[in-house]
Amino acid sequence: MRLTIACVYNDAEVRRHCLDRSIAAGAGVSGVEVQYLPIDNTAEQFASAGAALNHAVTLAEHDVVVFAHQDVYLHDLQQLAAGAGALDDHTWGVLGACGVTATGEVVGRLRDRVILIGTPAPEPVAVQTLDEVLFMARRADLLAQPLSEDPSLAWHAYAVEYALRMRAAGRRAGAVDTAITHNSLTANLARLDAAHRHVGKLFPAEVPIRTTCGTVRRSERGWRDLPGLHKHRWRRTWLRQSASAARVRAVIDCRVVIADIADEVDLVGYSAANPLYLVNVDPTGAFAHVAGEKVVLDRRGRPVVMSSVALTDLADTLSAVGNLDHVLVTGLKVADLDAFRSHVDVRAWLAGVQWDEVWLLGGPEAVEPPAAWGRRETVPMGMGSGRR
Repeated sequence: MRLTIACVYNDAEVRRHCLDRSIAAGAGVSGVEVQYLPIDNTAEQFASAGAALNHAVTLAEHDVVVFAHQDVYLHDLQQLAAGAGALDDHTWGVLGACGVTATGEVVGRLRDRVILIGTPAPEPVAVQTLDEVLFMARRADLLAQPLSEDPSLAWHAYAVEYALRMRAAGRRAGAVDTAITHNSLTANLARLDAAHRHVGKLFPAEVPIRTTCGTVRRSERGWRDLPGLHKHRWRRTWLRQSASAARVRAVIDCRVVIADIADEVDLVGYSAANPLYLVNVDPTGAFAHVAGEKVVLDRRGRPVVMSSVALTDLADTLSAVGNLDHVLVTGLKVADLDAFRSHVDVRAWLAGVQWDEVWLLGGPEAVEPPAAWGRRETVPMGMGSGRR
Protein backbone atom coordinates (compact mmCIF):
# COMPACT_ATOMS: atom_id res chain seq x y z
CA MET A 1 0.00 0.00 0.00
CA ARG A 2 1.20 3.49 -0.83
CA LEU A 3 -0.04 6.59 0.94
CA THR A 4 0.59 10.30 0.78
CA ILE A 5 0.35 11.81 4.27
CA ALA A 6 -0.04 15.58 4.39
CA CYS A 7 -0.35 18.08 7.20
CA VAL A 8 -0.38 21.86 7.48
CA TYR A 9 1.65 22.95 10.49
CA ASN A 10 2.38 26.08 12.48
CA ASP A 11 4.63 24.46 15.11
CA ALA A 12 7.53 22.50 13.68
CA GLU A 13 8.59 21.10 17.05
CA VAL A 14 5.16 19.62 17.75
CA ARG A 15 5.08 18.17 14.26
CA ARG A 16 8.53 16.60 14.63
CA HIS A 17 7.68 15.12 18.03
CA CYS A 18 4.37 13.60 16.98
CA LEU A 19 3.63 13.07 13.30
CA ASP A 20 7.21 13.01 11.97
CA ARG A 21 8.42 10.66 14.68
CA SER A 22 5.57 8.21 14.22
CA ILE A 23 5.97 8.08 10.45
CA ALA A 24 9.70 7.46 10.81
CA ALA A 25 9.10 4.74 13.41
CA GLY A 26 6.55 2.92 11.31
CA ALA A 27 7.91 3.31 7.82
CA GLY A 28 10.69 0.77 8.20
CA VAL A 29 8.57 -2.04 9.63
CA SER A 30 5.10 -1.61 8.20
CA GLY A 31 5.71 -2.31 4.53
CA VAL A 32 3.67 0.82 3.76
CA GLU A 33 5.27 3.27 1.34
CA VAL A 34 4.73 6.82 2.55
CA GLN A 35 5.18 10.13 0.80
CA TYR A 36 5.18 12.74 3.55
CA LEU A 37 4.18 16.32 2.74
CA PRO A 38 4.40 18.72 5.69
CA ILE A 39 3.06 22.07 4.48
CA ASP A 40 4.66 25.03 6.26
CA ASN A 41 2.26 27.68 7.54
CA THR A 42 4.47 29.15 10.26
CA ALA A 43 4.44 32.50 8.45
CA GLU A 44 0.71 32.22 7.66
CA GLN A 45 1.40 31.65 3.99
CA PHE A 46 -2.01 30.00 3.57
CA ALA A 47 -5.29 31.65 4.51
CA SER A 48 -6.99 28.35 5.28
CA ALA A 49 -6.31 24.71 5.98
CA GLY A 50 -8.17 23.87 2.79
CA ALA A 51 -5.80 26.00 0.70
CA ALA A 52 -2.71 24.41 2.26
CA LEU A 53 -4.00 20.85 1.97
CA ASN A 54 -5.25 21.34 -1.59
CA HIS A 55 -1.72 22.44 -2.44
CA ALA A 56 -0.47 19.16 -0.93
CA VAL A 57 -2.88 17.22 -3.15
CA THR A 58 -1.26 18.73 -6.25
CA LEU A 59 2.10 17.41 -5.00
CA ALA A 60 0.82 13.97 -4.02
CA GLU A 61 2.25 10.97 -5.84
CA HIS A 62 -0.05 8.26 -4.49
CA ASP A 63 -3.69 7.41 -5.04
CA VAL A 64 -4.81 8.03 -1.45
CA VAL A 65 -4.07 11.26 0.44
CA VAL A 66 -4.28 11.25 4.24
CA PHE A 67 -4.67 14.60 6.00
CA ALA A 68 -3.48 14.61 9.61
CA HIS A 69 -2.96 17.24 12.29
CA GLN A 70 0.62 18.04 13.30
CA ASP A 71 -0.02 16.68 16.83
CA VAL A 72 -1.18 13.22 15.71
CA TYR A 73 0.85 10.11 16.51
CA LEU A 74 0.32 7.20 14.10
CA HIS A 75 0.78 3.98 16.08
CA ASP A 76 0.46 1.55 13.18
CA LEU A 77 0.83 2.46 9.52
CA GLN A 78 -0.57 -0.93 8.50
CA GLN A 79 -3.79 -0.14 10.36
CA LEU A 80 -3.95 3.22 8.60
CA ALA A 81 -3.33 1.57 5.24
CA ALA A 82 -6.02 -1.03 5.91
CA GLY A 83 -8.52 1.75 6.51
CA ALA A 84 -7.39 3.58 3.40
CA GLY A 85 -7.87 0.39 1.39
CA ALA A 86 -11.62 0.68 1.88
CA LEU A 87 -11.55 3.66 -0.49
CA ASP A 88 -11.14 1.13 -3.31
CA ASP A 89 -14.91 0.79 -2.94
CA HIS A 90 -15.80 4.03 -4.68
CA THR A 91 -19.08 4.34 -2.81
CA TRP A 92 -16.93 5.83 -0.02
CA GLY A 93 -16.11 9.45 -0.80
CA VAL A 94 -14.12 10.16 2.36
CA LEU A 95 -13.00 8.23 5.45
CA GLY A 96 -11.68 9.48 8.78
CA ALA A 97 -10.35 8.41 12.15
CA CYS A 98 -13.36 9.78 14.03
CA GLY A 99 -16.87 10.68 12.97
CA VAL A 100 -20.34 11.26 14.33
CA THR A 101 -23.55 9.64 13.16
CA ALA A 102 -26.79 11.53 12.64
CA THR A 103 -27.94 10.17 16.01
CA GLY A 104 -24.86 11.53 17.81
CA GLU A 105 -22.77 8.35 18.21
CA VAL A 106 -19.00 8.97 18.08
CA VAL A 107 -17.42 6.31 15.87
CA GLY A 108 -13.75 5.39 15.46
CA ARG A 109 -11.54 4.29 18.37
CA LEU A 110 -8.65 6.62 19.17
CA ARG A 111 -6.81 8.25 22.07
CA ASP A 112 -7.80 11.88 22.54
CA ARG A 113 -5.05 13.32 24.76
CA VAL A 114 -5.35 10.91 27.70
CA ILE A 115 -8.69 9.15 27.16
CA LEU A 116 -10.01 6.67 24.63
CA ILE A 117 -13.06 7.80 22.68
CA GLY A 118 -15.31 6.39 19.98
CA THR A 119 -16.90 3.04 19.37
CA PRO A 120 -14.66 0.62 17.45
CA ALA A 121 -14.89 0.61 13.66
CA PRO A 122 -12.62 -2.15 12.29
CA GLU A 123 -14.47 -1.68 9.00
CA PRO A 124 -15.82 1.69 7.84
CA VAL A 125 -19.06 2.82 9.48
CA ALA A 126 -21.21 5.42 7.74
CA VAL A 127 -21.32 8.73 9.61
CA GLN A 128 -22.81 12.16 9.06
CA THR A 129 -19.59 14.11 9.65
CA LEU A 130 -15.88 13.61 10.23
CA ASP A 131 -13.36 15.29 12.52
CA GLU A 132 -10.39 17.11 10.98
CA VAL A 133 -7.84 15.26 13.15
CA LEU A 134 -7.27 12.67 10.38
CA PHE A 135 -9.25 12.01 7.24
CA MET A 136 -8.48 10.69 3.78
CA ALA A 137 -9.77 10.45 0.24
CA ARG A 138 -8.65 9.38 -3.19
CA ARG A 139 -6.42 11.93 -4.91
CA ALA A 140 -8.60 11.87 -8.03
CA ASP A 141 -11.64 12.80 -5.96
CA LEU A 142 -9.75 15.59 -4.20
CA LEU A 143 -8.64 17.06 -7.51
CA ALA A 144 -12.20 16.95 -8.82
CA GLN A 145 -13.73 18.13 -5.54
CA PRO A 146 -11.06 20.07 -3.56
CA LEU A 147 -11.42 20.91 0.11
CA SER A 148 -13.27 24.13 0.79
CA GLU A 149 -11.13 27.26 0.95
CA ASP A 150 -14.02 29.41 2.14
CA PRO A 151 -12.82 31.89 4.81
CA SER A 152 -15.70 30.80 7.05
CA LEU A 153 -14.10 27.35 7.22
CA ALA A 154 -10.51 28.55 7.45
CA TRP A 155 -9.41 26.26 10.31
CA HIS A 156 -12.62 24.56 11.42
CA ALA A 157 -15.19 22.12 10.02
CA TYR A 158 -13.56 21.65 6.60
CA ALA A 159 -13.75 17.85 7.03
CA VAL A 160 -17.33 18.26 8.26
CA GLU A 161 -18.16 20.18 5.10
CA TYR A 162 -16.37 17.67 2.85
CA ALA A 163 -18.21 14.72 4.41
CA LEU A 164 -21.55 16.46 3.92
CA ARG A 165 -20.62 17.37 0.36
CA MET A 166 -19.78 13.76 -0.44
CA ARG A 167 -23.09 12.65 1.04
CA ALA A 168 -24.94 15.24 -1.04
CA ALA A 169 -23.24 13.82 -4.14
CA GLY A 170 -24.46 10.29 -3.36
CA ARG A 171 -21.19 9.07 -1.85
CA ARG A 172 -20.66 7.87 1.73
CA ALA A 173 -18.59 9.34 4.54
CA GLY A 174 -17.23 6.83 7.03
CA ALA A 175 -15.19 6.45 10.20
CA VAL A 176 -12.67 3.64 10.50
CA ASP A 177 -10.12 2.70 13.17
CA THR A 178 -6.69 4.12 12.38
CA ALA A 179 -4.84 3.61 15.72
CA ILE A 180 -3.87 7.20 16.48
CA THR A 181 -3.26 9.43 19.47
CA HIS A 182 -4.25 13.07 19.19
CA ASN A 183 -1.82 14.79 21.54
CA SER A 184 -3.61 18.14 21.43
CA LEU A 185 -2.14 20.85 23.66
CA THR A 186 -4.73 23.57 23.03
CA ALA A 187 -8.35 23.94 22.00
CA ASN A 188 -8.71 26.50 19.23
CA LEU A 189 -12.37 27.54 19.29
CA ALA A 190 -11.95 30.89 17.52
CA ARG A 191 -14.67 31.26 14.89
CA LEU A 192 -15.88 27.68 15.36
CA ASP A 193 -19.42 28.99 15.75
CA ALA A 194 -19.12 30.86 12.45
CA ALA A 195 -17.90 27.71 10.71
CA HIS A 196 -20.83 25.73 12.10
CA ARG A 197 -23.34 28.36 10.99
CA HIS A 198 -21.83 28.32 7.50
CA VAL A 199 -22.09 24.53 7.25
CA GLY A 200 -25.68 24.68 8.44
CA LYS A 201 -26.54 27.17 5.67
CA LEU A 202 -24.82 25.02 3.03
CA PHE A 203 -26.60 21.82 4.03
CA PRO A 204 -29.95 22.76 5.58
CA ALA A 205 -31.44 19.33 4.88
CA GLU A 206 -28.81 17.75 7.15
CA VAL A 207 -29.61 19.94 10.17
CA PRO A 208 -29.21 19.03 12.99
CA ILE A 209 -25.62 18.30 12.01
CA ARG A 210 -23.70 16.29 14.61
CA THR A 211 -19.98 16.96 14.91
CA THR A 212 -17.26 16.16 17.43
CA CYS A 213 -17.32 19.86 18.41
CA GLY A 214 -21.06 20.12 18.98
CA THR A 215 -24.35 20.09 17.10
CA VAL A 216 -25.24 22.55 14.36
CA ARG A 217 -28.90 23.46 14.85
CA ARG A 218 -31.31 25.78 13.12
CA SER A 219 -30.64 29.46 13.68
CA GLU A 220 -33.77 30.08 15.74
CA ARG A 221 -32.96 30.50 19.40
CA GLY A 222 -34.96 28.35 21.79
CA TRP A 223 -35.94 28.83 25.41
CA ARG A 224 -32.82 26.88 26.49
CA ASP A 225 -30.70 29.71 25.05
CA LEU A 226 -32.18 32.41 27.23
CA PRO A 227 -29.30 34.16 29.07
CA GLY A 228 -30.65 33.44 32.53
CA LEU A 229 -30.90 29.71 31.81
CA HIS A 230 -27.71 29.38 29.79
CA LYS A 231 -25.42 30.33 32.68
CA HIS A 232 -26.95 27.61 34.85
CA ARG A 233 -26.79 24.85 32.25
CA TRP A 234 -23.79 23.27 33.97
CA ARG A 235 -25.94 22.40 36.98
CA ARG A 236 -27.82 19.66 35.14
CA THR A 237 -24.56 17.91 34.29
CA TRP A 238 -23.32 18.50 37.84
CA LEU A 239 -26.39 16.82 39.35
CA ARG A 240 -26.07 13.81 37.05
CA GLN A 241 -22.35 13.48 37.66
CA SER A 242 -22.85 13.89 41.41
CA ALA A 243 -24.96 10.73 41.36
CA SER A 244 -22.10 8.91 39.60
CA ALA A 245 -19.63 10.28 42.15
CA ALA A 246 -21.75 8.89 45.00
CA ARG A 247 -21.63 5.44 43.42
CA VAL A 248 -17.85 5.69 43.12
CA ARG A 249 -17.47 6.76 46.76
CA ALA A 250 -19.59 3.79 47.84
CA VAL A 251 -17.01 1.42 46.35
CA ILE A 252 -13.72 3.25 46.97
CA ASP A 253 -13.34 5.59 49.93
CA CYS A 254 -11.40 8.44 48.37
CA ARG A 255 -11.96 12.00 47.28
CA VAL A 256 -14.06 12.28 44.10
CA VAL A 257 -14.17 15.20 41.67
CA ILE A 258 -16.18 15.99 38.56
CA ALA A 259 -13.70 16.86 35.85
CA ASP A 260 -12.89 16.13 32.22
CA ILE A 261 -9.37 14.77 32.63
CA ALA A 262 -8.67 15.15 28.91
CA ASP A 263 -9.11 18.90 29.29
CA GLU A 264 -7.44 19.18 32.70
CA VAL A 265 -4.64 16.60 32.70
CA ASP A 266 -2.04 19.37 32.62
CA LEU A 267 -3.16 20.49 36.08
CA VAL A 268 -1.32 17.42 37.37
CA GLY A 269 2.18 18.27 38.54
CA TYR A 270 4.17 15.76 36.54
CA SER A 271 7.52 16.85 35.15
CA ALA A 272 10.48 15.78 33.04
CA ALA A 273 11.99 14.15 36.12
CA ASN A 274 8.68 12.63 37.26
CA PRO A 275 6.57 11.72 34.23
CA LEU A 276 2.90 10.84 34.19
CA TYR A 277 2.18 7.14 33.67
CA LEU A 278 -1.06 6.85 31.71
CA VAL A 279 -2.97 3.56 31.53
CA ASN A 280 -6.05 3.52 29.31
CA VAL A 281 -8.34 0.59 30.15
CA ASP A 282 -9.80 -0.56 26.85
CA PRO A 283 -12.69 -3.00 27.35
CA THR A 284 -13.17 -3.52 23.62
CA GLY A 285 -9.48 -4.20 22.95
CA ALA A 286 -9.84 -2.40 19.62
CA PHE A 287 -7.22 0.20 20.50
CA ALA A 288 -5.08 -1.76 22.98
CA HIS A 289 -4.58 -4.63 20.54
CA VAL A 290 -2.96 -2.35 17.97
CA ALA A 291 -1.68 0.64 19.92
CA GLY A 292 -1.37 -0.57 23.49
CA GLU A 293 2.41 -0.69 23.70
CA LYS A 294 4.16 2.08 25.61
CA VAL A 295 4.87 5.32 23.82
CA VAL A 296 6.14 8.55 25.37
CA LEU A 297 4.58 11.81 24.19
CA ASP A 298 5.52 15.16 25.69
CA ARG A 299 3.06 17.83 26.69
CA ARG A 300 4.98 21.12 26.74
CA GLY A 301 8.18 19.32 27.64
CA ARG A 302 6.57 17.08 30.26
CA PRO A 303 6.51 13.38 29.29
CA VAL A 304 3.46 11.15 29.47
CA VAL A 305 4.23 7.42 29.30
CA MET A 306 1.14 6.06 27.53
CA SER A 307 -0.14 2.49 27.37
CA SER A 308 -3.47 0.77 26.91
CA VAL A 309 -4.52 -2.55 28.43
CA ALA A 310 -7.47 -4.81 29.10
CA LEU A 311 -8.95 -4.60 32.59
CA THR A 312 -7.54 -8.04 33.38
CA ASP A 313 -4.01 -6.72 32.79
CA LEU A 314 -4.40 -3.56 34.84
CA ALA A 315 -3.00 -4.99 38.09
CA ASP A 316 0.22 -6.17 36.44
CA THR A 317 0.62 -2.83 34.67
CA LEU A 318 0.22 -0.83 37.88
CA SER A 319 2.60 -3.08 39.80
CA ALA A 320 5.37 -1.86 37.51
CA VAL A 321 4.75 1.79 38.48
CA GLY A 322 6.29 3.17 41.67
CA ASN A 323 3.92 3.97 44.52
CA LEU A 324 4.98 7.62 44.57
CA ASP A 325 4.81 8.12 40.82
CA HIS A 326 2.11 10.09 39.03
CA VAL A 327 -0.25 7.51 37.51
CA LEU A 328 -3.54 8.06 35.73
CA VAL A 329 -5.98 5.26 34.92
CA THR A 330 -8.85 6.10 32.55
CA GLY A 331 -11.70 4.21 30.94
CA LEU A 332 -13.09 2.55 34.06
CA LYS A 333 -16.73 1.93 34.86
CA VAL A 334 -18.13 1.97 38.39
CA ALA A 335 -18.59 -1.80 38.08
CA ASP A 336 -14.83 -2.17 37.47
CA LEU A 337 -13.90 -0.60 40.80
CA ASP A 338 -14.47 -3.74 42.85
CA ALA A 339 -11.55 -5.32 41.02
CA PHE A 340 -9.51 -2.23 41.88
CA ARG A 341 -9.92 -2.43 45.66
CA SER A 342 -6.65 -4.28 46.18
CA HIS A 343 -4.76 -1.20 44.92
CA VAL A 344 -6.42 1.23 47.33
CA ASP A 345 -4.17 0.44 50.28
CA VAL A 346 -1.01 0.52 48.15
CA ARG A 347 -1.21 4.21 47.24
CA ALA A 348 -3.49 7.20 47.69
CA TRP A 349 -6.03 7.73 44.92
CA LEU A 350 -8.25 10.54 43.74
CA ALA A 351 -11.24 9.53 41.60
CA GLY A 352 -12.85 11.57 38.86
CA VAL A 353 -16.11 11.13 36.99
CA GLN A 354 -16.85 12.33 33.48
CA TRP A 355 -19.72 11.20 31.27
CA ASP A 356 -20.23 7.50 32.09
CA GLU A 357 -16.58 6.77 32.91
CA VAL A 358 -14.35 6.92 35.97
CA TRP A 359 -10.68 7.91 36.09
CA LEU A 360 -8.25 7.41 38.98
CA LEU A 361 -5.21 9.53 39.74
CA GLY A 362 -2.43 8.31 42.02
CA GLY A 363 0.47 10.37 43.27
CA PRO A 364 0.89 13.70 45.08
CA GLU A 365 -2.33 15.18 43.62
CA ALA A 366 -4.37 12.42 45.24
CA VAL A 367 -3.39 13.95 48.60
CA GLU A 368 -3.25 17.61 47.57
CA PRO A 369 -5.44 18.05 44.47
CA PRO A 370 -4.97 21.06 42.19
CA ALA A 371 -6.81 24.14 43.42
CA ALA A 372 -8.92 24.14 40.25
CA TRP A 373 -10.60 20.94 41.39
CA GLY A 374 -12.08 22.84 44.31
CA ARG A 375 -14.32 25.07 42.16
CA ARG A 376 -18.02 24.49 42.67
CA GLU A 377 -18.75 22.57 39.47
CA THR A 378 -16.05 19.99 40.29
CA VAL A 379 -17.22 19.20 43.84
CA PRO A 380 -20.01 16.58 43.87
CA MET A 381 -23.17 17.33 45.77
CA GLY A 382 -22.85 16.58 49.48
CA MET A 383 -19.10 15.88 49.37
CA GLY A 384 -17.74 19.30 50.24
CA SER A 385 -14.09 19.90 49.39
CA GLY A 386 -12.52 17.37 51.72
CA ARG A 387 -11.86 13.67 51.58
CA ARG A 388 -15.05 12.68 53.39
